[in-house]
Amino acid sequence: MKGTEDKARKLIGDRGNHFLKRMEGETGANISACFQCFRCTNACPISHYMDIKPHQVIRYIQLGWREELLQSATIWVCLSCEMCTTYCPNEVQVAETINHLRNLAAHSSVAPREKQLALFHQTFLEALHHFGRVNEFWLMGALNLKPGVLKEKIRTGALAEEMALGLLLLRKGKLKLMPHRCRAMAEIRKLYRQQRGEIG
Repeated sequence: MKGTEDKARKLIGDRGNHFLKRMEGETGANISACFQCFRCTNACPISHYMDIKPHQVIRYIQLGWREELLQSATIWVCLSCEMCTTYCPNEVQVAETINHLRNLAAHSSVAPREKQLALFHQTFLEALHHFGRVNEFWLMGALNLKPGVLKEKIRTGALAEEMALGLLLLRKGKLKLMPHRCRAMAEIRKLYRQQRGEIG
């Protein structure tokens, strides 16, 4: 039993600070300034759905535990509401950091813990790349064409709910059927490629 406990135990500092420095460099967030006051987690409206709480995300980065973060459900369920960032006394930019982890996971070979949310994230970025803005009708249509999505929505009844909501929005004039391209497409695509690391 003792040997099993020792294998599961993680050594603090065993991975160095390379991941911490990389994250600080790429996000501009002062992650080292976090002193684990828990205010970000206490302010988060969905922390009870997270397997790694917001304050723990920052601590994991400090410890260099990259794989655990990229494999977590937290980076996908985060709403990016920025309540954590707002309540942080040291302005650590927690929400921005989690969003960056989500992008790292999306472009890595790590299988996402929340597959449906990962597909939505991917489709959202594709919409921005194509049109420079998001059209809800196109977005949901493109998402439903992803492998397994439509079948799962039919099984759970989510498709019927979405169609009813879509008809309601259409009647109220809140849903546009055709997407319109943004005028600044060149700049948006450049930012998209920079985010993916395709250009410097």
